[in-house]
Amino acid sequence: MFNNYSGDPASFQSSWKTDQQLSTGSTQTEEVKIADNSCQVVNLVESGMQTEKEEETNYGPAEYNEGSLLSFLRKIGPKVEEELKRQSHSTVFNGYNALEDAHSSGVKLMHTLRWPSLENNLVVTCIDWSCTGSGVGIAYGSSHHDDWCDHKGAIAVWNINRNDFDPNRPERVIDVSSCVLSLAFHPTNPAIFAMGTFNGEVLIYDLSNAEEVTPFSSGECGSTVTSLTWVESPTGEPAVARAPHALVATTTQGHILVWGLQITKQLLTLRYGFAIQGQDAPKTGRIRMDESASIGLSCISFNSEDPTLFVVGAEGGSIFLCSSLSRIPAGIEFGGMSLSRCVTSTMASHTGRVLDVQCSPHHRNGILTAGSDNQIRLYTLLQPNKPVREIYSEEAVTSARWSPSRPTVLAAGHNTGQVILFEFGAKSNKQILKLPTVEKPSAITDVVFNKKNMNLLAGGDQLGRVMIWQLPSEAVSPLPTELASLTNALQAHDNL
Repeated sequence: MFNNYSGDPASFQSSWKTDQQLSTGSTQTEEVKIADNSCQVVNLVESGMQTEKEEETNYGPAEYNEGSLLSFLRKIGPKVEEELKRQSHSTVFNGYNALEDAHSSGVKLMHTLRWPSLENNLVVTCIDWSCTGSGVGIAYGSSHHDDWCDHKGAIAVWNINRNDFDPNRPERVIDVSSCVLSLAFHPTNPAIFAMGTFNGEVLIYDLSNAEEVTPFSSGECGSTVTSLTWVESPTGEPAVARAPHALVATTTQGHILVWGLQITKQLLTLRYGFAIQGQDAPKTGRIRMDESASIGLSCISFNSEDPTLFVVGAEGGSIFLCSSLSRIPAGIEFGGMSLSRCVTSTMASHTGRVLDVQCSPHHRNGILTAGSDNQIRLYTLLQPNKPVREIYSEEAVTSARWSPSRPTVLAAGHNTGQVILFEFGAKSNKQILKLPTVEKPSAITDVVFNKKNMNLLAGGDQLGRVMIWQLPSEAVSPLPTELASLTNALQAHDNL
């Protein structure tokens, strides 16, 4: 059943004795650098104070005898009424002015701002305060130009409220390729300002970027920019939400250009414009002027109550009353758009260049002008053919500004380096305060009140200095009857 079996043998070679192939590799890491540093924490000082608890005052109804009070009032009332009536007709304090007693003892020259690197041929051409009242911008340029400007202008900015404030070291300096003739801080953003140059540029800067030295937006006006002003909704139309304020520029070519600024987009665009020509000039000024000739404009001011109304001063002495609602074509194009006529009437002209024009911040009908004929005038808007008041100065007047707090007070700069405060009186005008001058006085080129801190007044001169005075309270605080006096003066002239 079972048989023996012998099979052929099978074998295979073992592999563990075979030669192994080896290779060697290496790598080197970069040296690890170790740095050691240390710092010291700031020493801290702790301080405290304890307030005392005040006892609350009970202002509840007081207990009194009504019968006794009624008897007292019946007895004393007629006497008080008689005395009040007598005082209302008293002339004891007529003509009294507290400033006449104080003289200039309350005036303080707080700062004299100087830029040491200023070139000798440059003067202060324009001054403006920021909307917060702490920053003051100063424009520099040459006062003499034969043709195209080849000077280097500049803007210097100081913050007088900084702890490290130095009157000889501006916080910011911006160099410009031509003379700067106009400067205007944004009405709500203290870091934004616009400048206008002799060569016709409008440049917008942002001071919040300390490293930026170039404008974030610009526009071209075609001729010298003589003035810049920000105005809200100048056309009377609803303001654009992103650009509630427009920038208005006047030029020596007779153009009034309205620019819109979108800060977030850093975009300055020309919205529309107006042109003033020879046909708009007063009849007495047309003798040697072509009706289509352009009229060089020097200054502009918008009505404080109605931004569609504005007044423009011209280099030849003409003063124009204008409306931004006008859309009558002027037959002139600029920047690809047609300019409109805006003049509605004219005022009695100066015999020289109109240096300043300003609508009253206190009364819609009041207009202040200053001319190179050494006259400062007060006009009423309703009857502009003759000034209400005139101040004639023996010294040349260079600038005039209305006080933001006192309706009948103005500040005027003169070529002697003197800044004087005048008051339009009921029957006459008078000096009420002379501000102290600096060493080696020079002609004043611009005066500007601080609208936030109204007792501060800045004045620039031809030596490149800017003086900041602190006015006494008597020069800033309005008198109870002051606004009524201005109103009566304007209305009395209207009824002539």
